[in-house]
Amino acid sequence: LSIIILRMAKIVVGRAPRAAVSGSPRGLRARQSPRRAPRHHPHHRTRPTAPSSSSSTTASVSVDRLDEIEERACVDMANRLQAAELSVPGHGGPVKMTFVGPDGQVAGDKPVLVLLHGFDSSCLEFRRLFPLLEADFEVYALDVLGWGFTDSRGQDCGPKYKSGVVVEFLDKVVGGGRQVTLLGASLGGAIAIDLAAGRPDLVSKLVLVDAQGFQDGIGALQYLPEFLTKFFLEVLRSVPLRNAANKMSYFEKDKFATKDALNIGRLHTFKNDWVSGNLSFIKSGGLAVSSLIPRISQQTLVVWGDNDEILPKEDKFKFVDAIPKSALRIIPECGHVPHLEKPQELAFYVRELHDL
Repeated sequence: LSIIILRMAKIVVGRAPRAAVSGSPRGLRARQSPRRAPRHHPHHRTRPTAPSSSSSTTASVSVDRLDEIEERACVDMANRLQAAELSVPGHGGPVKMTFVGPDGQVAGDKPVLVLLHGFDSSCLEFRRLFPLLEADFEVYALDVLGWGFTDSRGQDCGPKYKSGVVVEFLDKVVGGGRQVTLLGASLGGAIAIDLAAGRPDLVSKLVLVDAQGFQDGIGALQYLPEFLTKFFLEVLRSVPLRNAANKMSYFEKDKFATKDALNIGRLHTFKNDWVSGNLSFIKSGGLAVSSLIPRISQQTLVVWGDNDEILPKEDKFKFVDAIPKSALRIIPECGHVPHLEKPQELAFYVRELHDL
C-alpha cells in the first residue's frame, strides 16, 4: 500500500523518491523451501503471561464488522486481541496499544518473538503464522501506533513514537530486561531495523520479511495540502485500491487475493482515529532507516518471496551485503507476504534461526 500511494502521489505532484541501488549480491546461496517437518523442543518451566502491573491491560478488544469475516484464523486471532495502556516520554499522553499475546502459561525458557506488521495494516496479517510459532516461542503480534486497532487518541504517530511505543511495550508487557527477536514485515521491517540499530540491548535477533529498508521517507505525499492528503486517505481505504494492493501482494492471486482477504485488510480502517493516525505519519515524512542498516549487529535472517511485485528484487541482496551477521532465505512461488502465502516455510526458517 505504501508503494501504491507513492505512485499516486507521483501522478499528482510530479515527483517521487527513487530508491538507491548500490552494491552487488554477496553470492550468498539462497535456501529454498524446507523439506522436513519442524522440530519442537520440550516445554520446561512455565510462567504466567500477565502484563506488568505498571500497564493497564483489558481482557479483550472489540473489532467492528468481524461478523463479516469468513476466515476462521482471522476471527480466532481477533477474539484474542488485548489492549495495554502505555505512555511514551514526551508523547503527551497514554495510548492504548492492541496486541495478541500468549494464551495462558508459557515455558519460561522460550525465546520471545515480536511481530510487526506493514504499512496501514494490523496484527491480523499474522493470523496464519502466529499459531505455527506458539509452541516454540512466546509470541506477541503488535498493532503499530497509528495503524491496526491501537487507539492513538489523536496523538503523534510519526516514526519516533511508533518505535517508542514498541519499546514501552517490551518494558511494561513483555517484561523489562528481556531481549526479543523482532520480525518485521514490509514497513514493519523498517521499524524493526530502527529498533535493532537504536536499542541493541532489547533486540537479540532480527527477521526481515520482504522488508522495506532502502526506500526512505513517504515521498511527495508528505508535501501535499492536508485536504488533498485526506482525499488520498479515502482512496487508500476504498475497495478498488485495497483490491489492487491485495492482488499485488500474492503470487497465487486466485487462491489468496479473495474478497475475504480484502475485507480483513480493511477492518482497522473503520476506527475513528484511522485518518488522523495516517495523516500524522504521512506529515512526519515517514521512516528513513537505510543509513541504519549497516549498524545492525544482531544475527539477522532475511526472508524474501521470490515473486514479490512490490519491492525491488535486488533489495534482498542489499540487506545481506549491508548486515554482517545475515543470511538469506528465498521462498519460491511466493509474493510480498510469505506470512500469509507460505506461513509454514516462514515458521520453519524462524525456528531454524533459533536452532529449534
